[in-house]
Amino acid sequence: MTSPTHLLGRRLTLLGRHPAHLVSLRLTSSSSSSLMFSSSAATSAAKASSASAAATVASATHTNANPSNSNANHNQSHSHSNRRISLRPSTVAALASASLLSGYCLGSRHSSDIRAIQTNRALPSGEFRGCCSCDSSSDRKKDEEDDDDDDEAETQAPWERTLTDRQRELPAQLSKIVGGEHVLDGTRHTSETSAFLKGARLGRGRALCVVRPGSLREAVDCLKVIVDAGCVVLPQGANTGLTGGSVPRNDSPDNRPPVILSLRRLTTHFPIDDGRRVLCLAGCGISTLASSVSTWFPDRESHSILGSTFLNPTTAAGVAFGSGGVYLRKGPARTDRALYCKVSRNKFGEHEIHVVNTLGVEGLEDSDFREHSGEDAIGALDIYARDVQRGYRRVMAKSSADSPFGKAKSSDSEYQTKVCECTGDVSRYNADTSGEDCNRSEGKVLILATVHDTFRAPTKKRVFWISFPDMETTLNFRREVCLRDPKDLPISCEYLDRDSIDIIDRSGRILTYMIRFLGMGDLVGYLWKVKCMIEGMPFAWAPLICDKTLHVLNDWVPAAIPSKFMKAGRQWDHHAIVAVGDFGDGSLDRFMERLDAFVKSYNDEAVANDNDDGDNMVGKKIISVVEAESESEVTALNAFRFVAATAFKVFCVGEDLQGVSVDYALPKNGGRSPPLKDSAATPVKRMRYSHFGCNVVHEDLAYALGVDTHSEKMALKHSVEDEGGKLPAEHGHGTEYNAPDDTKKRWMSMDPLNVMNPGVGGLSSFEKYA
Repeated sequence: MTSPTHLLGRRLTLLGRHPAHLVSLRLTSSSSSSLMFSSSAATSAAKASSASAAATVASATHTNANPSNSNANHNQSHSHSNRRISLRPSTVAALASASLLSGYCLGSRHSSDIRAIQTNRALPSGEFRGCCSCDSSSDRKKDEEDDDDDDEAETQAPWERTLTDRQRELPAQLSKIVGGEHVLDGTRHTSETSAFLKGARLGRGRALCVVRPGSLREAVDCLKVIVDAGCVVLPQGANTGLTGGSVPRNDSPDNRPPVILSLRRLTTHFPIDDGRRVLCLAGCGISTLASSVSTWFPDRESHSILGSTFLNPTTAAGVAFGSGGVYLRKGPARTDRALYCKVSRNKFGEHEIHVVNTLGVEGLEDSDFREHSGEDAIGALDIYARDVQRGYRRVMAKSSADSPFGKAKSSDSEYQTKVCECTGDVSRYNADTSGEDCNRSEGKVLILATVHDTFRAPTKKRVFWISFPDMETTLNFRREVCLRDPKDLPISCEYLDRDSIDIIDRSGRILTYMIRFLGMGDLVGYLWKVKCMIEGMPFAWAPLICDKTLHVLNDWVPAAIPSKFMKAGRQWDHHAIVAVGDFGDGSLDRFMERLDAFVKSYNDEAVANDNDDGDNMVGKKIISVVEAESESEVTALNAFRFVAATAFKVFCVGEDLQGVSVDYALPKNGGRSPPLKDSAATPVKRMRYSHFGCNVVHEDLAYALGVDTHSEKMALKHSVEDEGGKLPAEHGHGTEYNAPDDTKKRWMSMDPLNVMNPGVGGLSSFEKYA
């Protein structure tokens, strides 16, 4: 009998013959400074939700339904195979790794064949979220061309041939401001600079330099020196964006050199208003903030506590994109209270940095400082932040009671009402032009600090896996149960279709277990960085080896969520993971009443109209409700949902397919899948998962090799727009999307000289948008 180890090695060797190109994901994750607001540093604290009592919704008790015969045979086959394997786990892992390495090394001998495959294959990003490329294929082709070249100096950008003396001297000037160790040479891709010069999914170029200020004053001084030298500024946080907007573009025809202004060192954050709000400098990560808030105030939580938090993107980036959609009660990231910079030119032709201060905090208002005194909000906030970093006691700041800024929005407070309106409008999207200029600015202003609301944490939480027989019933559930009353919104409502369940189970088990047992903290972020580092190694097999390994070893790992959920996942085609909380106002009880009534009414009618004597009810005609009965099960469901995008990439690599990812917002009264055109290629898998309450959809499509994926994306984009949808919904326009005219006009008014992130959203790259 052929041994399992031999079969694995042979299989991986065959897989290794066809490596294909994949843009390496280089992410940065600098740890936040230890925040001491009183006498001790803020540390991470796990805040467990109250375990709900075991309960099953009336008329929906299908958690013990038997799986199909094929599934039973499949499980028996696995059990039988496992009994024959006598190898230790460490031995299996070593043999598997050796087999992978051998297969790839053998396959990488034919470099010309490898490059041909790389050029003609598209793959998704694999981040723990989805996004798409729908307006331009030039960046994708440019990335492929750049990655095909081993010499980083093969093609000069236009600005590299026309540097002035002042521009050549700029790195030295910046070093005087921030220190030489915080200015990097951006003309070469190295292990240190690639994290700033290459996007998480696409975008790759060179910059004159990368500068990393350590204070707000340094950031403003750097901005002035950069624009005075005739350069343009690319503001950057953690560089985790997916649409290429935070990295330089070598193909820009503009002769002005780009300088990356990284704000990642500005990590200080502290509470104000007795913990009801927080003030964050621009480099504060959302994971760091979530940990701090839960430590300072266990009964409150920050805006973002799930999703891509382990990558620790910055709070300022969330405002600049309007991102975040998991929590129905919180809405997307938004604040009208900020400290940010605009660049203009006076009548003498000199650049002026205009600091806009709408923070609305006592002691930090512009009116708190005498004119020409040399004191201002930037200096005062720098002093406060320095004291916090050093652990000095400070009286907690408060919002200004007499200032309009102190009363301004620091979250989307109207979102709960807006999301419940059943109209043809979308709930949220990136081209929204409302609010203070810092909102959805996408790098056209330099955000220095922001104020954000914190939110009441639920005293009790219940989580359900609800399965539906068809999409129409699923949409009725959203309207009649989830969005019936703005006061009784669930905490979250995440949708998964059957293809999502199948792909996550096929390729995401290991990833799910990692999140379950390691959490969404720094350790998982570190492992992700290691994976990205491996994928960026200068070997033909490097971009794929991690995902190949995960795919092949996936079936050796048990199902990542309890069997009661997987049974429903395999028997029904439409699913919602719904979290409901008790906030002391009876909202949980009212939601449960609506849920019980909806399920009972639907299932009673289905049984009454059934002509098969109940033989074909499971998965076809009734609604199933399965409750998570422990914190461990809740964690498993959250992890299962949020590895969807990563599992899809692993699936595409493992099955030798192409994959594209699209995110879009559908009208609030819609939600059905946008139809594919008759002339469109048939996808191998069409995986749809969404923030169901707000109708923001992430769609991943797998195609066979040889399909023109860009044409398919464009066709899907037009289909979404025909349905009244909007793109992009969450991740910004970057270099992929052409923004609407009113959005472009808004950006141009913020940055009339076009020195801040030129070329974003389809704007001109030239000075003054010429």
